[in-house]
Amino acid sequence: MAVTRQLLIQPYTPDVTENLGDNTGQFSDQDIGKPVVYNGDQMDLAAATNEIVGFVQSVEPGTSLGHSIGSVRKQGRAKVIDEAGTLAVGDLVVAGTAVALGTLGVANVAAGAPATYKWVVLAVTGAGAGRNALVERV
Repeated sequence: MAVTRQLLIQPYTPDVTENLGDNTGQFSDQDIGKPVVYNGDQMDLAAATNEIVGFVQSVEPGTSLGHSIGSVRKQGRAKVIDEAGTLAVGDLVVAGTAVALGTLGVANVAAGAPATYKWVVLAVTGAGAGRNALVERV
């Protein structure tokens, strides 16, 4: 029987408090786990092929100057979905098809060649599109 790496998340890695989105749409607990990118002084959901800056870890119920407030994991590890089912250990990833704001879903990712924000695949489980993967910031 083959031994595979477990999808271990690092719960004690410090996350960073950020402004999320703007007053045209508020983040909620449905958006936890989704990838985000910088957009001026706020962070927005990543679109397909965007480099991933981090992953939303929590969202506060209130707002500040129209922004949702939440924590973003910019280092360490994160659980993601292998959108195409083709990721292998060692691949670098970018954002895959975005899950809409306010819709429950985990980050879809795809193999890519990010220049600045590099997340590498540490482990994959299952087979085919939609399988779980573990990524780590390098």
